Amino acid sequence: MKCLVLFLSLIICIAHPMSSAQAQTDESSLKLPRTLPAHPRLMLTPSVKARVARLLETDAKAQQFFERIHQGAKLIAKTPPIVRKLEGDKRKRMLGTARLALHNIVTMGLSHAFAPDDAMRDRIIAEMLSAVDFVDWHPSHFLDTSEMTLAIALGYDWLYDELSEAQRQTIRNGIIRLGLEAALTNTGGLKWDNNWNQVRHGSLSAGALAVYEDAPKLAKQILEQAKDNYQRALHVYRGGGVYPEGPVYWHYGTSFSWVMAACLNSATGDDWGILNSPGFAESFEYVKQVTTPTGLLFNYADCNRGPIDQPIHIWAGAMLDRPDYIQFGIDSMNRYFKHVGVRGPRLTPLALLWYHPTGDLEPTHGPSCYVGEGEKVKIATIRSAWDDPKASFIGIKGGHIRVNHGHMDIGSFVIEADGVRWAEDLGMEKEIYDRKDSWGTDQNAHRWTYLRANNMGHNTLTLGGKLQDVDGMNPIISHGQNNAMQFAVLDMSNAYQGQAASIQRGIAILNDKSMIVQDDWKQMTADHDLLWTMLTMADDIQLSEDKQLATLTEHGKTLRVSIRQGVNATFQVRDAAPATKAEDPNKGYQRLLIRIPAPQTNGSLIVHFVPGSVDSTTPPKPLKIDQWQTSNAP
Repeated sequence: MKCLVLFLSLIICIAHPMSSAQAQTDESSLKLPRTLPAHPRLMLTPSVKARVARLLETDAKAQQFFERIHQGAKLIAKTPPIVRKLEGDKRKRMLGTARLALHNIVTMGLSHAFAPDDAMRDRIIAEMLSAVDFVDWHPSHFLDTSEMTLAIALGYDWLYDELSEAQRQTIRNGIIRLGLEAALTNTGGLKWDNNWNQVRHGSLSAGALAVYEDAPKLAKQILEQAKDNYQRALHVYRGGGVYPEGPVYWHYGTSFSWVMAACLNSATGDDWGILNSPGFAESFEYVKQVTTPTGLLFNYADCNRGPIDQPIHIWAGAMLDRPDYIQFGIDSMNRYFKHVGVRGPRLTPLALLWYHPTGDLEPTHGPSCYVGEGEKVKIATIRSAWDDPKASFIGIKGGHIRVNHGHMDIGSFVIEADGVRWAEDLGMEKEIYDRKDSWGTDQNAHRWTYLRANNMGHNTLTLGGKLQDVDGMNPIISHGQNNAMQFAVLDMSNAYQGQAASIQRGIAILNDKSMIVQDDWKQMTADHDLLWTMLTMADDIQLSEDKQLATLTEHGKTLRVSIRQGVNATFQVRDAAPATKAEDPNKGYQRLLIRIPAPQTNGSLIVHFVPGSVDSTTPPKPLKIDQWQTSNAP
């Protein structure tokens, strides 16, 4: 990997001509070099630009990557510059405008960097001049201000030598007034421990570094804010990198930590320890594990099913000497390469600056039975094979409910087999995002009135029609493999406090690629019935006459779901419509339900999932979950 080592040295090199930007005084806690590099100093430095230009002459994948950027830029250049637009019925945002500006400037900026075009340059300048003419960047929803600050900072830095002095002053003043000064009086994300923190400090750090020589005092304030507070967001990676808000929000927050680390590195030679923060590097493995055989996501909390581009893995692969991450990132971007439009992933083009040819790699993967022990969220995923889009896959969610973007989804599972997502998670409720009264997480919070947020809208249990209890941890208590299956066991007891003394849910993939979801409970409240839920987008569900077997069909594939143990348990099929018209109607979803009427003080429910490609239908031998660890019985 000698060439990769050289590449890394180029990334952090700051030996090109220096500007007059001065370092902070010795009294400051913020340590910067005596001078900062000349512009461009934010990622697209002269040394990086030279390396990528050489690569574009020889590497087919790099050429494909740049050609996609270039074609997208040409389409954007034909559109008018952005205008300030607020969106949302009950809660206004300018986030769409800010993200469009970031997308446009990153795409056109990289296109112009490697295929210079005066018309393209002028279109980027027009975009920036339009943005800095806005009355504000909507700081009341500070994500809007943050992303716009990053967009204009990158354009200003990358085109610095091609701007007139008047243009520099106008754009620079916009960054200062609408971005950095607005941050002094608007604290959204400042001390938070979620993605807002990462977006805020990643974006504002870039803005401060871009204008540092002309506003050193203000830039120092902004950078010190970031230095003092950015670690709050990185604490959530502790425990193996499991992101509490799910893989989509991981992508959002981590992408801005990527930008922050990269800009700090290229401008100062120091990423403030972001990459080495506990669990941060491990989170890239977490994302590989929650990416399912079909390329979708094991989604939980306010997370959609995907798929999503993972360009950030290209950066991580270069920084961590993990060419398999680079390959994973490239493989995830097939949709980006195939579909060129005037809108798209706004930060994806940046990965070109870290792309490195991987050659003919031997596949590198983590375990097929993975347990993520985050401080707030616990997950387990099991797959029958890697590199097989038709592999069987099952994942389960545990941990705490009371996290940002959290749901009452303890015990919820997703299932794939034969290239089909059979068991679905509904994801975010759009009505929550358009309100200010639905973000609390206490037991009586308004958030839990929405089907997509409560346990009745997830693939888990509901006892006596009651909500899950929001307090307490629900841990993965065992996982492993015997000669019959791979398995993981979740203790859900805290989620059902006052409803049962204990409940455990086990998931397993058997050797024949069939799967099990099993629930064992003790001392359930006598008058509680039990409702087992599985949400699906199957085209058709047929129940056997005795209601013990459900046959799901989708795209010509089948999944046979049978009740193997459960006193008086029977299947039912219901739609997934919520109680109110304001909520997402969940069109296309159905609920496959199992009801066990009260009383069921102590008991077990075993559900067996057999993909159509599996010839054997031999049911598993019923065992208590606590026997799985030691059993060798089929």
